[in-house]
Amino acid sequence: MADALAPARAGVFAYALPAPLVAALIAAAVTAFAPAVFNDGDTWMHIAAGGRMLDLHAVLRTDPFSYTFAGRPWQTHEWLAEVVMAVAFRAGGWTGEALLFAAAAALAAGLLTRHVGRWLTGAPLAATVALGLGSLAPSLLARPHLLALPCLEMWAAELVIGRAEDRPPRWPVLTAIMVVWANLHGSFLIGLGLLGAFGLDGVWRARGAGARALVPWLAPGAGALAATVLSPHGVDNLTFPLRLTSMTTLAGVTEWGPLTPIDNRLFEAALLGGAAALIRARARTPALHLLLLLVLADLALEHQRHVLLFGIVAPLLIAQPLGDALARPIPPPAAPWRPRPLAGGGLIAAALVGARIALGGAPADSAVAPGAALAHVPAAVRALPVFNAYPFGGFLIFNGVAPYIDSRAEVYGDAFRARFLRLQGGDAAAFRAEAAERGIAWTILEPGAPLVAVIDASADWRRVYVDRFAVVHVRRDALARR
Repeated sequence: MADALAPARAGVFAYALPAPLVAALIAAAVTAFAPAVFNDGDTWMHIAAGGRMLDLHAVLRTDPFSYTFAGRPWQTHEWLAEVVMAVAFRAGGWTGEALLFAAAAALAAGLLTRHVGRWLTGAPLAATVALGLGSLAPSLLARPHLLALPCLEMWAAELVIGRAEDRPPRWPVLTAIMVVWANLHGSFLIGLGLLGAFGLDGVWRARGAGARALVPWLAPGAGALAATVLSPHGVDNLTFPLRLTSMTTLAGVTEWGPLTPIDNRLFEAALLGGAAALIRARARTPALHLLLLLVLADLALEHQRHVLLFGIVAPLLIAQPLGDALARPIPPPAAPWRPRPLAGGGLIAAALVGARIALGGAPADSAVAPGAALAHVPAAVRALPVFNAYPFGGFLIFNGVAPYIDSRAEVYGDAFRARFLRLQGGDAAAFRAEAAERGIAWTILEPGAPLVAVIDASADWRRVYVDRFAVVHVRRDALARR
């Protein structure tokens, strides 16, 4: 009977999708249809910045958006991501934007599954990848960091696989990745740190060769460094992430704040689950991998935005030790481009694209996009100076309103941001002085901001609109002039 069923089973498995393709399709579906992907005001600003660069055929070097810092220097370190986002938006609106980030998530998930699959298969492979990618859920936002995830994955995989094969990473591969990565997102600096860690480990393991142990790492290191300055900003591109992270007021931004387990339960599950798996399997994990796991976990706990580093790199670091400990035979990698699975995956992908196009629609009102509130501001008043909540800056830029402040911390600097926090915190005298000096005619703030009560108590202002996302006040003399 078993022999009689063998042809039928073979026919079924001929259509089975390989694990990387399954992971890619799941990641694409989750990203394309998750409303939360547009829950960040930076998305609006990045599209506007990319559109301005497309129109000018040049990278922006000064602030064209705010009225407080108009014309001041601005290093558009994510210029490539912003241009790509603007192209997607012009081609397909918000649907095009969703599909762009779905493709980036799919590529990262597929690559991670393929590379982890060198050592794991079946349930261990699925659990390792699912826990790693699951911890990224809060970071699933339409912002440049998501476009850079495939670069992070390919970079880390090249280092991990190179060590497993007892060779340095291939410098042409790293250089090509870094040229793109360094113009997409500032996380490329982590890539240099990983390269340095693996390089020191490689030199230490070959220390018997003396100074010659350095030679294999010279080309990867030099190529990576050179690639970081292949940017419109030159050497400043390499130093920018350091200057940004040295700002003292970043701690007031949620993603730069510390992570607690309640903030990301999936990260907690990944951290504890990975540790438990290694201990239970009695895996002999290389010291370098353990050190990097601890560093990545510490970075994630210190700054929420660094969870994405852990979610992508940690599965690669534990895959070989866990696979060796389990001692399960890994079948040779199945050709992922067999015609039948490829056709099946293509049909599913086409169905996802069609469904997302049919869904359409712009993001609804949210805590970062108070559309209804902005619609209640008279057109003549919109052109006057505004005092806005920090999360609303990108949305205002997208809608042609010059904001008081937005998320570009590098433009405003610590002193201005600290002053903004004091004003928003309800310093009545300071706000009156600032409003008089800058001619502020209206405000759009979060309902819970302490400054709202201060403005409500002033006879100079009138509340014209409020909902659960925003409250709008207009100076009475501005309304009279209108």
